[in-house]
Amino acid sequence: MKSDSHHWITLHRVRFAAEISALERTFEAPVLPNCWRFCPSLCLDDNGLPTFRSDTWFGFGVYDRCDDAETMFMTTQAQLPFIAEAVEEWQAVLVPFTHRGQVNWRGSVEDGTAIRASSDPLVGPLVVITSAGYNSRTPDQIPRIARLVRGIQNVVDFYGSCDGNLRRVSTAGGFDSRDGFTVTLWRDDRAMNHAAYGEGTHRTLMDMSRDGSLFDRSSFTRARIVTSSGSWDGDPVAGLA
Repeated sequence: MKSDSHHWITLHRVRFAAEISALERTFEAPVLPNCWRFCPSLCLDDNGLPTFRSDTWFGFGVYDRCDDAETMFMTTQAQLPFIAEAVEEWQAVLVPFTHRGQVNWRGSVEDGTAIRASSDPLVGPLVVITSAGYNSRTPDQIPRIARLVRGIQNVVDFYGSCDGNLRRVSTAGGFDSRDGFTVTLWRDDRAMNHAAYGEGTHRTLMDMSRDGSLFDRSSFTRARIVTSSGSWDGDPVAGLA
């Protein structure tokens, strides 16, 4: 079966009635995506390290064909049986137009090839997916991890105060030896560029990371929302083309 020229992505935000630990429960991956990540949102313990537990989980799938992404979107409850436990859910279909960097989402590190981007940047609400990872999680790496996740949490909080940021979440990876990710939704590219690359918390963290002291690899993906449904504290893209 022929693949499309670029990948398609679905996003899935699920809020449960109570916290669920990624160390105690495993969610079976759906069959349609060629890559699937489903992680708890980032919550830190007293030592500044991820707890790997939350009542809000976020997932994304990567697809070779538009038909598979649309089927996942239209039949989410059938594809993800645990959705029946949700008290709130939101999902979207995306077209990625930029992907760069190194990331381990499939069980090994891929360099610039994890997501096949479209050559057409399209128009509409912007989604940015970023990641950062480590070559090992031995005890000597714990201080680095603690510094990074605290920095990521600060960036997420900062984005919440930025004009044009619609929603934001960072997830805790590493519980399954693969990288987590951060997802931010923006009204437009200008708002994202101002928040991410102008003076502020994100730019400060980027400057701190240039010497390699915070992480061993990172990636970013930019995509457009094609369609969405459900609630993420309301409809995040209501009224946007």
